[in-house]
Amino acid sequence: MFADLHMHSKASDGTNSPSEVVRLAKEHGLSCISLTDHDTIDGVEEAMEASAKYEIEVIPGIEFNCYYQNQEVHILGYFINYKDKKFFEKLEEMKKLRNDRAKAILKKLNELGVDISIEDVLEFTNEKFIGRPHIARALIKKNYVESVKEAFEKYIGVGAPAYVERYRITPFEAIKLILGNGGVPVLAHPGLLQDDSIIEELTIEGLIGIEVYHSKHTTEDVKKYLNKAKKYKLIITGGSDFHGKEVDGRDLLGTIKLDYEYIEILKSKAKNFVEISK
Repeated sequence: MFADLHMHSKASDGTNSPSEVVRLAKEHGLSCISLTDHDTIDGVEEAMEASAKYEIEVIPGIEFNCYYQNQEVHILGYFINYKDKKFFEKLEEMKKLRNDRAKAILKKLNELGVDISIEDVLEFTNEKFIGRPHIARALIKKNYVESVKEAFEKYIGVGAPAYVERYRITPFEAIKLILGNGGVPVLAHPGLLQDDSIIEELTIEGLIGIEVYHSKHTTEDVKKYLNKAKKYKLIITGGSDFHGKEVDGRDLLGTIKLDYEYIEILKSKAKNFVEISK
């Protein structure tokens, strides 16, 4: 039995609906997945319903996009209570700020002579979640660029002419939110960090796990973070970071297969799971 604990759907910046993600995971021979959309739990309920249909275990999750000391730091949350009102309200606040940013990016693009509207972007998402990948796909459709990568480099990436900084919580705030919700906070893809010395600080603040296995981690990264997990007494997780072929450029499903023994350890740390199991 194998698991993939990092994947995205149309609820954030993926190309498949939550139920399609579950179906595809089943087709790839997985026994357990977690839907971890960026800063939202909007797709979790659909994924949980699909869990029974396709006979595959689904762990409710989220991925917070955080910022600290001049770098992106992503925190995954597992066994999220997706019906918690306070947690949902905080996510709604973040969603509004994200969408305001998207509109500001579109304004900048228009000022640059790029003929793109919010309606063009909504072909690839909905009004609940508008992110830069959706703007990138609209730019491709309108023939301004040929790829998502080019869209970021030419127009909307950091330092590009239409880039707009956005509101982001700190990883410490994310850890607090997840723990307060009864979930398990895990550091996502540490191999992509510019400076991973933050791991010690995160651990002091309540970090419980680290994503050792990731589609962009090298063999050296895996060895390094296995040692970090041991040093800081962190549980081990792993995931492909699947978004869909159109975004990833290849099929990432099946590239990471985490042994189910790690899921049992994760469950032992999850307050929500323990309470449900009583």
